[in-house]
Amino acid sequence: MADQQSDNDLFQPTSVEEAVRIVAGLAPPLDSPTQRRLRTRRHLDDAFGSGRRRPKWVWAARNVAGEVTGGLAGIGSQQGAPFGIDVMSLPPDPYEAARLVHWALGEARGHGFQEVSVFAPPDAGAHDARVAPSTDALTDAGWRVFVERCHYEFPTADHRGGPAGFRPLLRLEQLTDAADPRLAAVHRAAMAGTLDVHDAATVDRAGFDAACAEALDYLLEADPVDCIRLAHDDAGRVVGMVSFLAMPGGRAFVLFVGVAREHRGHHYAAELVRLATEALVDAGATVLIADTDTTNRPMVRAFANAGWPRTETRIDFVPG
Repeated sequence: MADQQSDNDLFQPTSVEEAVRIVAGLAPPLDSPTQRRLRTRRHLDDAFGSGRRRPKWVWAARNVAGEVTGGLAGIGSQQGAPFGIDVMSLPPDPYEAARLVHWALGEARGHGFQEVSVFAPPDAGAHDARVAPSTDALTDAGWRVFVERCHYEFPTADHRGGPAGFRPLLRLEQLTDAADPRLAAVHRAAMAGTLDVHDAATVDRAGFDAACAEALDYLLEADPVDCIRLAHDDAGRVVGMVSFLAMPGGRAFVLFVGVAREHRGHHYAAELVRLATEALVDAGATVLIADTDTTNRPMVRAFANAGWPRTETRIDFVPG
């Protein structure tokens, strides 16, 4: 990034109240369900109140008039483990946008953040002109596209439902103990030959055994164990698992779907999505949310077959 005179001041909020005000007031780079949700008081009060968002994880720019012109915001676990950064808005001037991103991501890496997300229209990818202001600034800062993901976020009233006459072949069992050996066993079987880009990268980096342990630890750190259901076939075998969660206020997430390698090819992934959807709707969910890699064709088909409309593309960047 070439040096030139800047008209923007780079700063961080000093309180939760200031952080909420900054994030809520940022104009989204593109309109999307996620960008709208991230600015709601419900999300911000819950995220900052629980510690999943923190003032020290917000980086912003303001002009000489004191107007906030852009910002990035990190999110993590309640215990402080960093998950990822959302590009909330960038200054309209490309130089100022690049300057904010360079500074924010340099600071963020000091907190342990290794991933940044940009939300785009469902028909867009990383090279679409509509997302170029964000992707160009991230690329200029030395980050690269890691994966593009199908993002689903829609009211349950818009759910198209699965095929008529659906009769489940699987029975779900809710877990209560993270130490249940069946969980580690079926998760390991689901990791074998994984098509998930994040999990495959972990296997390449750490080896299969360590990657299984790391991925399961991450899953359990992010979500309570009682989100997880083991899937039994009609012979009583554990053939897969699904994790889903209904939040107060109506938002609900399908967090993880996995089928043991030896039991793939029976459309179990689509059935697990349908069963999770039914359970969430029965629990009072009003908005359904999930993600899967665009290259994970079996899971893309599973969500489509379960009646989930794709609403966005999520583009994840990692340090280059």
